[in-house]
Amino acid sequence: MEETTRQVMVPGYTHLPGNHCGSTALRNLLAFRGVDISEEMAFGLGAGACFYYVTIPDSSPSRWFNGRAAKLEDNFRELTGAALEMRTFEDDDTAWAAARDSVDSGEPALLLTDLYHLDHYGNSAHFPGHAVVLAGYDDEVAYLSDTGFEDLQTTSLENLARARRSSHPWFVLEGNMFTTGDDIDADALRFAIGPAIERAFREMLEPGFGEFAGLPAVRRFAEEAPLWPEVADDWQWCARFAYQVIERRGTGGGAFRPMYSRFLAEAGQSDAAELAAIAGRGWTRIAGAFKLASESEEPAQELWADVGSAAAAVLEAEDRLWTTLATSR
Repeated sequence: MEETTRQVMVPGYTHLPGNHCGSTALRNLLAFRGVDISEEMAFGLGAGACFYYVTIPDSSPSRWFNGRAAKLEDNFRELTGAALEMRTFEDDDTAWAAARDSVDSGEPALLLTDLYHLDHYGNSAHFPGHAVVLAGYDDEVAYLSDTGFEDLQTTSLENLARARRSSHPWFVLEGNMFTTGDDIDADALRFAIGPAIERAFREMLEPGFGEFAGLPAVRRFAEEAPLWPEVADDWQWCARFAYQVIERRGTGGGAFRPMYSRFLAEAGQSDAAELAAIAGRGWTRIAGAFKLASESEEPAQELWADVGSAAAAVLEAEDRLWTTLATSR
């Protein structure tokens, strides 16, 4: 007689698909507590729009950038005081025990992962910081609420443990787990809109990581991107990955700027919302240029010239957006 697999699920948790992992997970966690906000509001309250650009020669791709804040969930917790608790763990067994205990007590848990190790993604590239919500488990797999998927996804417990650890130089993971408390103050969410916008523009104008973040990083990116074929052996993969992180990898398109534009509109910042939308269209244009450039077996001068002109336009749009937000406060 076959043994039955014990399955434990969080009662009442509903997975609602979204565009971006962190904002979808935050929105769904709050909805579980009876507090309904848009995904765009969750993204904005986490000061989500940002920019990082680094060169990692021993990695693939060797040129890596992202258009969102590295610590979206931490920002959300700090800015809103929305009864979020974050914990890290020294070893995999302790990390899983805490996540399992949360589900056993009827609470979903937001986990940060490297999606490279999750079973429902292809192992194409390491991408740490990907947020999922643990909605249940059995003896072999975890049931994960993940961004745009229509249903819960499963990944083996072994691979989930691997996914929750990362030594990526720009996003170390130590089993990071977020849970909610019993009471979430909806008023505190509204009051946090202004401080969240201020944190976002300060991170862009006065980045703590110097030339690797914010507008200095956008400027350096605009200067260097057209030259990737001259300096990077993996220029094709760099270009293809650049297209993906702008348009496809949970950004909602346009390097998160259209999503941030909708947040600004919801926050009553109509002029800045239009500037964010313009920046988003600029990012989509450069994504298309990267995609075309990646499909050529040899670097095509005219295609990389298009990358350069699109990058220059993005830099101008980003500068207008963030300086306008700063001067309007």
